[in-house]
Amino acid sequence: MLKKCIVLFKWMILLYIIMGFMIQFLNAYGIRIFQELIDQVAGIRQLNDILGLIILYGCILLAVSLLNYLTEYPQAYLSHGIFEKLKIMALEKVSRMDYGAYQNIGTGRMIKVIENGASAGKSIIYSFYLEIFSNLLPTMLFSLLFIGMYNIQIMLVIAVGYIVIFLLTNLLLRMLYRIKSSLLDSQEKLAKYSVRGFMELVVFRLNKRYDKEIRRLTATADDIVAKNCRIRMIHEAFFTIFAVIVSLLKIAVLVYGVKQILDGGTSIGIVVALIMFIDQVYTPVAIFNVIYVDYKLNRVGYGRLEQFINAPEDANLLKGMEAGPLSRQIEFRDVSFSYGDARLLDQVSFAIPQGTSLAIVGLSGSGKSTIVKLLLGLLKKESGSILIDGVDIDQIKLNSLYDHVSYIPQDAPIFDATIRSNIVFDQEMSDEQILELLDTVLLKVKVMSLPEGLDTMVGERGIKLSGGERQRLAFARIMAQQRELVILDEPVSALDNITEQRVMESLLNRFSKNTLLVIAHRLDFVKHMDQILLVRDGAIVGLGTFKELLHNSPYFQELWDREKRAEKERLREEAASPASMTNASVTGSEMLD
Repeated sequence: MLKKCIVLFKWMILLYIIMGFMIQFLNAYGIRIFQELIDQVAGIRQLNDILGLIILYGCILLAVSLLNYLTEYPQAYLSHGIFEKLKIMALEKVSRMDYGAYQNIGTGRMIKVIENGASAGKSIIYSFYLEIFSNLLPTMLFSLLFIGMYNIQIMLVIAVGYIVIFLLTNLLLRMLYRIKSSLLDSQEKLAKYSVRGFMELVVFRLNKRYDKEIRRLTATADDIVAKNCRIRMIHEAFFTIFAVIVSLLKIAVLVYGVKQILDGGTSIGIVVALIMFIDQVYTPVAIFNVIYVDYKLNRVGYGRLEQFINAPEDANLLKGMEAGPLSRQIEFRDVSFSYGDARLLDQVSFAIPQGTSLAIVGLSGSGKSTIVKLLLGLLKKESGSILIDGVDIDQIKLNSLYDHVSYIPQDAPIFDATIRSNIVFDQEMSDEQILELLDTVLLKVKVMSLPEGLDTMVGERGIKLSGGERQRLAFARIMAQQRELVILDEPVSALDNITEQRVMESLLNRFSKNTLLVIAHRLDFVKHMDQILLVRDGAIVGLGTFKELLHNSPYFQELWDREKRAEKERLREEAASPASMTNASVTGSEMLD
């Protein structure tokens, strides 16, 4: 990733380095001119004698100021550009990631790993490598060059000072590695647990989870603060030691210079220049050691992002045969799938002819959703064949298959956008066409009553809508797509019976020429499907129409009876509730009136 970033920003990086070399050369040359000015002042009688040097020195100062201003643009461009590009690369990785690997990474932890890793990657390129090549290296080279012109011995002493400071740096790193690694663990833990509280307000509030979560997060936050303080104090200890070394060296140079002046071996200007060059030559060393420590620590954070980036990718997403319009059938032949030691599907076989509807029913955990995820290529079968128009799914380029598939998972995905955007995505559709779709899913009246109509923002995950409204909005989206294969996973879990029946009729009419695959718990919803696949403990235990299974399958009869008993119990509870009694009284009074 870092190499890709460097290649992407190579011209801006080159410009930044060139400008850095120019600035540091002018800074060093300016000190040399300043030294000459000091030494010539004592012997002049008129200002004109050194006017040329003054003008040259002034031009150098102005040039440095101008170049420092001009470098602000590449600095801002590279700093923000690298950070944002690394985050986009991480999202690109998610788009190709193997679904199983994606499931193993929690959303909160993944976001924190990406944020920390992108920040660390930016610092590695911009705050370390570019700082070295555009600032520190040219400053040290030019400063040593000019010091060598004055006194080779002092230059050698400075080189010894480098060695001392590097040894101190290694001692610091040993302490900081351990603290930084532990700090990242604590930060990811904080993100993992805090995101739950931000995303699930209703569940946490009703279950009184916030107090416990806040206590847990407070302890983790205190640990993060303590570790950051320790890192800061270790850094500052280095600066203190460094300042002492530089001060001692300045005193030594000053004593040496005064002695040389008294002996007639040098000038005041040269001594002043040497002291100025000590700051020039040692400040980069101090900065380098600090950014080197940060670099090594950032490698820890970036290493976690690299682990994420190196996670397995879906081999079939962008490779394989192009899938054309689906025209024949979908077939499972002896398909098995395991997750760890758990056998989720065992030699499942069935077929769905193009243009027919199939419902998959069974208790939770029976393998229904696994079948769908295998069909979509998200999960990879262990054995058997999944044939789409006669071609095994492992040979199909999944990205081309998805052009012909619409899918709504159990939790209908609604995005933080307008109602219009949630339906059309990138399609071109008129308002009349959109309203027609909303009318089909019984949402038109609700949307027309909103002040902003189709341009109403629905909030993150559609929080401004009810569960049933989110599902119906998702239905409108797949109706707009009109693809050959439509897959619905528990599509009516948030709908009442009347709305469910009307929406199902609309779906069957709208997709009468499409292949419709529905996973359902409620058997009422699938009465009119062409075929029903009955799944139990990862195996198919029945296949037929609703009537056929009701007469021939004891297991289906058991599910049907259980559903009817649950429905009667729900109606009995509603009838006995105070709200129902009040409604009944009001209705009776209205009749009397």
